[in-house]
Amino acid sequence: MRIVSLDKLKTGDVLGKSLFDERGQLLLSSGYTLTEDMIKAIEKHGYRFVYVMDEITSEIIPEEVISDTIRQTVNQNLANTFKNVQKNLAFETFASDEIKKRLLEDAKIRKMVDLPDLRRQVNMIIDEIVENNISMFTALPMKSNTGAAHQHAFDTTVLSILIAQIFRYDDRESRALGTAAMIHDIGKLAFERLMGKNYNELNRDEKMLLREHPVFSMLILKGSNPESFIEQSTVMQHHERYDGRGYPGGLKSLGLPPVKQPKVNSKVIFRHAEILAVANAYDNLISGHEDGVQYSPDEALVFLINDAGKAYNPHVVNALTKVIQCYPVGATVRIRKTRTHAYEGYTGVVQVANPADQTKPVVLLTNNVIGAPITPKAHDLSSENYVALELVL
Repeated sequence: MRIVSLDKLKTGDVLGKSLFDERGQLLLSSGYTLTEDMIKAIEKHGYRFVYVMDEITSEIIPEEVISDTIRQTVNQNLANTFKNVQKNLAFETFASDEIKKRLLEDAKIRKMVDLPDLRRQVNMIIDEIVENNISMFTALPMKSNTGAAHQHAFDTTVLSILIAQIFRYDDRESRALGTAAMIHDIGKLAFERLMGKNYNELNRDEKMLLREHPVFSMLILKGSNPESFIEQSTVMQHHERYDGRGYPGGLKSLGLPPVKQPKVNSKVIFRHAEILAVANAYDNLISGHEDGVQYSPDEALVFLINDAGKAYNPHVVNALTKVIQCYPVGATVRIRKTRTHAYEGYTGVVQVANPADQTKPVVLLTNNVIGAPITPKAHDLSSENYVALELVL
């Protein structure tokens, strides 16, 4: 199988992996020969990439980060949770104090967030990661953009947990972090009309209101479960910045790896929140939620690396670079440069990933330097001292 972007998908292509809608319901099963109407349906549901099967790449089996079964189950539960919150919150006022009061009171009365259930969902993800020894996050967003709120929540949760593994979080810590990641943006649901806008499209009042969403999320969580202190702190602080210029509290980072500290300091950013901040920013960048521009995985990493030490904890950004798989199995890549100059300019499909160095996978070469098809040839880049690849989208 290989990954194909929607603009290159054509009638007659055979779908390699099943597609699901925003609520986890089956949209199209794998094995279908795509028609024009099917392609339009895929586009309507906001997919940017899909897997297709062909004779050349028939032996290539993509790696799953989280199984479709787990993703469907968790997404359905998230969709129900978000729908419940949205149903109970319909604010027309922009008066922040009034909103905060009502959020807390309404959450207490209706228990809008079932925290034990969310923790069970997170446990399913953690079990999947541990049992399958998952350490990498497939960089290309193989998901629908409809229902973006809960799909963003799901992927941010998975990525946060994978980053936490680098810092040897135990199950309890990972569960608290993952639960916070699932609902970090839930306060935005009070303002449905803002949800479909990118930040740059908002007016001044809308931007000021949006900056309060970590507080709103925390209040919903606090009202639903007053003892969720860890999750509340994580949600509240996921937009604080390393340099103290974030919101809502203007807290600074200790500048240390996000591991247990001997003392709790309420004047610095909580370590879980520093991980969530990076995971959240990465998924926003590749999904185009930040400014409408959809960054490629390597562009998103460069963006965050450049902001490390200013907006983000450098230790966490460095951990992110270790878990993002920029060249997943099935992706088309171009070999830009190697130390031996072998096959420079050739393109092919990643056949086998290299966990030790993701820039050196086994590539099934399919086209030469001028783009002409060649007899497919597997080329192992692991023996090269230096490799520069380019993702061909």
